[in-house]
Parts: sequence; structure tokens; C-alpha cells
Amino acid sequence: MKFKEELEKTGRIPTYKVEDEYELLCSLSDSKPSKRIVNNKKGLKAIKALVDIQKNHNVSWYRYVKDRADKVPHNTALFYRGNEITYKELFSKADIIARSMLKIGVKPGDEIPICMTNTPELVYILLAINKIGVKANIFGEQFNNDYIKEILNECSKKVLFTDDSRYEYIKDAVQSSNIANKVVVSLADSIPKNITTNKYYELELDEYYHYPNKVKSYKQNDNSILSFGDFEKYGINSTYNFENIGSLEDDFLITYTSGSTIVGRPKPIMHKNRSLIVSGRFHDCELSGNPNMKKFSCLAHIPPESNTDLIACISDILIQGWTVCLEPEYDYKKALDYIVLNKPNYLNMTTSFFIEAAKQYLIEGKFKGRKLDSIFTAFAVGEKLSPGEEKFINKFLRKARAGSAVPINGFKMPFTTIGVAAGDCEHGAIFYTLWKKIFELKSKAYGIKECGIYPEAYVNATVLKINSKGEYEECDYGEMGIIVSNSYSNMSGYKNNPDATRKLLITDNLGRTWLSCNVYGYMDKLGGVHIKGRKELLFPRINGNIIPLYELEETVLSDTKRVMSCQVVENNGEIVIIVQPQNEYKTKDIRKSIVGRIINKYGEDILKNIDLIILPFEDSFPLTHSGKRELSAKTLLDKFKRNEDSSIIDGPKKIKYTL
Repeated sequence: MKFKEELEKTGRIPTYKVEDEYELLCSLSDSKPSKRIVNNKKGLKAIKALVDIQKNHNVSWYRYVKDRADKVPHNTALFYRGNEITYKELFSKADIIARSMLKIGVKPGDEIPICMTNTPELVYILLAINKIGVKANIFGEQFNNDYIKEILNECSKKVLFTDDSRYEYIKDAVQSSNIANKVVVSLADSIPKNITTNKYYELELDEYYHYPNKVKSYKQNDNSILSFGDFEKYGINSTYNFENIGSLEDDFLITYTSGSTIVGRPKPIMHKNRSLIVSGRFHDCELSGNPNMKKFSCLAHIPPESNTDLIACISDILIQGWTVCLEPEYDYKKALDYIVLNKPNYLNMTTSFFIEAAKQYLIEGKFKGRKLDSIFTAFAVGEKLSPGEEKFINKFLRKARAGSAVPINGFKMPFTTIGVAAGDCEHGAIFYTLWKKIFELKSKAYGIKECGIYPEAYVNATVLKINSKGEYEECDYGEMGIIVSNSYSNMSGYKNNPDATRKLLITDNLGRTWLSCNVYGYMDKLGGVHIKGRKELLFPRINGNIIPLYELEETVLSDTKRVMSCQVVENNGEIVIIVQPQNEYKTKDIRKSIVGRIINKYGEDILKNIDLIILPFEDSFPLTHSGKRELSAKTLLDKFKRNEDSSIIDGPKKIKYTL
């Protein structure tokens, strides 16, 4: 295999061609998870689809989406505060913006900086950029100011795209970067006129329809600033008509990790056209098992500097010919508002956002009595979903009659069961379980205690361990190891950081090279992946014994009656367990339950090394900008040890032996 040689030469991850290793896969033992690719119809169907993409769709993302969209030109592609934009209108706008970029001198290969939230203009710009063979570098306004300057200095100086909710935060870095054209979109640009008469208007949420247009004031102080309408005029008056058909291997998207490692300086990751095209294709019903729906809508509210938003919530949906519901705000306290405003059928939210929406609906009585019947599929993404959290969220979905207004072949769902999706910006959301209850029943029939999450369309994912020779080899089903993948939706590498890219790569004893997911887990006989915990957060030493943090977490979370959420962190050799209870349970009862289970599993001595914090039900874990829970022990303890900042009802103290 030339995989390793190509990586060493270019510093980039070459495309892994699973069909080229067909014979090797056939020769593997049936106990090895990767054998499933050639051992059943679904796996063979996936290989056939990958070959078809390479042979017949070796094009840009723009061209692939447009070829599909041309079959449904009058379907609604984008929904924004009551504004319904068809696929025909979407591509008309994108083509105008592409001509505008050519007019100001943008050329194939340029890297264009973007700092925007989820608006229709963002989608126009992405399609336009890809049409003319340009790369998009999408960064966040919360990044370190010096880091933003570094990003801008590596990008083209011809144009920057931002919006008036983010420009104020990046203004200093932008003004020192000598960019010729600063295009500032207003969040108000695509809101329909006379919104109060719009059929989707929500009187209770009137504030969300009246964003001030700040672009005019920005233009008064800087004549290089253009409104989106100003920039659009270049293309309207232009005769340019250029399209770079491109290829699957062309770099297109640069997004960023969630930034939990170095706050303010997340790693930039590069994705090819192939990542977006394969991910979208694998959500077709014959590969994914999804229902065959002609019209469906999905909420896009996660910040666009994450490829979870750009790929899973925007690109995948456009490839399906469905509707992207664009939400420009991102505040976990407003999660329920976003659902009511956008009425999505398909909902990706972090577990923390879901928990807050459920609290507001069930406990606070917000939108009391109102059906949220449009929600058919709800996915918890970005962080683990505990059994107690799933229980609480499903209570919310049942009470809201989720799914009851969505017909599938004449059948209406009375409620939905929450699904789970997992992955990261390096791999994309490569694992998911759509019909979780169905898989739970199937798992039990095979003697499997819990339901795993499934690699998308049987893409090649497996689990590796180190054998007696010091080599990595594939685990058998049920055997714990490091979860790895060789997915067509993997990143092509960290930008300007080949060493960091190489550190994620693992070559096994058969010469196959994998991209590590940096988490421990195992795969069951149904192909379900069970993620247990992050690699770097495992195996602290407690009294000389090695105990995975996830084991302690699972021990606490097994009491779904009393415990909803749990976060276990290591702090200078000691363990801190932070617990959020289910509603209406006393601290004393929860503490007794937790301590009893820990003693039963590990003995009393372990308690000397553990602090236990029990939050009020109303409190919340601190979140990162991406909406995921903060995993830093320092950040967690800074919040929970200061009672003036948190209404802690059981602060940190060594657990006593007595129950």
C-alpha cells in the first residue's frame, strides 16, 4: 500500500480505497469487525456506492448538489425566519455571488476567510466559492485575536465575508489585515418584509424577527465595507460565467476543532469535496435505512466553524433535496425557542441543549400545552448521552407529541425516540443510530446488553489493540481497544500541521493505516460501536490501581431513577465527580445511592480520593462555545467551588466512609 509513503511526502491523508482491499477483507477472520463490510449485503452495497461516486461523480461539491437539486427545483432549500427559498433561487443567488467574486479578482485556489453565523447568505457564499474552485476558511469570532490575525494573513486579501453579529468581535484583527473588500451580511437581510403577516410568524417570539441592520453604521467608518447587496451588484452586472468542475480530491472546507485543548486556538482541519459528497450520499435511504421522504427539514444552528453544522446540518440536507432551517443564534437557554421558530423534522442538538429545552418545556411550563409535532428525528450530537439524560429527553418528546404531524407512507408517529450521533471534526459524524429503540430490541435478541451507534453505511471503522508483539491488531467483537476509522468523510489533515496529522494515524499488523478517534470502546456483533471515553481522560491512578474514568462515570449513571448527568474529571491525582440529579430527588438520597455503588464496585478506600459535587436540578454544566460540556477540571472546579457563582447544594469534600 502506498498510503504511508504518500502521507510522508505530502503531510496529507490520502484517500483510503476500501474496494482495493476487498480480497484482504475477505480473508479476515469472521470474528474481526471489519470483515462485516464484505460479509453482508449492506456492506457490499456501500462499496458499490463508493465506486460509483469515484467513477461517475468525480466533481465539485457545488456540481454534485446542483445535479441533485435540478430534480427538485421548486422544493424549499432554505428556511429563515419565515422566508422560504427554493433550490432554483438558491443556485441563482450562488451563481451571482460567484460572478461577484470573479469580478473582484478571486481565482481558483484562493482561500477565502469567512466568519459568519447560519444565514441564507452563508450557503450562497459556500456554493459560490466551491463553484469557482476556491477554498473556504470558516473561523469563529471567539478565537484569540492574534490567532484570527494569523488566519487572515494566510488567506486571500481580496475579500472577507462576515455578518453584523460577529464583525464587532473580529474588527480589530480585520482592520490590521489589509483586506480589500469586507462584505458584512446583516442578520436582517433575508427576513421577509411584513413579517407579522407571514404564516410562520410566532407572536410569542417576536424579538427574533427584528434584528437591527448594523452594516450602515460600519460603512460610515470604513469605505472598504460592503453590504451583501452591494457585493451582489457586481455579479448581477457581470457577464462572467465560469465553473471549475473540480474533483473529489480538491480541498474545499477548512473548519476548526471545538477548541477544548487550547482555548482560543483550535486546530484547523481540511476537508475535500469527497468528505461532503460521500457523507450526503450515505444518507440516501437505500444505504442508511432512513425513511424515503421527499420533503424533510433540518435545523442548522451549531456554529458554522464546526463541520458538524456545515456537513451534517447543511450539506447532507441539501444533497437530500430537503430544507435547511437556518438559525443565526446559538444559546442553550434559547434551545426551545429555536425548535418553535424553525419547526424542524430533523433536529441535531448537543445533549446539553436538549436537556435545557426539556427543562423549560416540562418543568418551567414554557409553551405549555403546545405540540412540537414536527420533530420526527432528534439526534444528540457532540457529547455522550447518558441513560438518565435519554430518559429525561424522551419524556419531553413524548409530552410534546413529537413526530405526530409527520406522515411516513400514510403513518403518523405518536412520538419519537431520541437517536445518537458521534464523531468529531476530523472524522465527521461517522457514527449514528437513527431508530435507536429498534436497534435496542435487536441487540437484546443477540444477547447484547446495550445498543451501540453504527458506522455510516458500513464505512470501514473498527477497534485496535496492542498485541504481545507490540503491534496494533484488530480486536475481536466485544474486545476493548482504540476506535479507528478509514472513512471517505475523514479530514485530509490538519492545516499546516502534518506532525499533528501523523500522530492520529495508526498502522496495524496487516499494513492498514487508520485514523484514530482518540477514544476507547468496542464493537458488538451487530457492528454497533460502543464509545466508552476519551483516550486522554482514561486510566488515572487511584491508590495504585488503574481505573478508567468512564467506569466511575458509568457506575454513577447506572441509577437512572435519581441521576441524569455526570461528569468525572481528574485533578492533581484526585477524582471529582459532578452529578446532576433527575428532578425532585433529595441530595441525601442521591449521595447515598452513589457512594453505595462505588463502594460495592471498588471498596471503601477509593473514597479517600474522591470529591463529590451534586448540582441542583436547575443548574447546568459550563459549556464551550460549541455547546458541549467543558471537560477541563480547572474550569469545572473554578465554577463549582465558588458558591457565589453557583447554587451548589453539596460542594466538594472528601466522601466519608459512612452512608
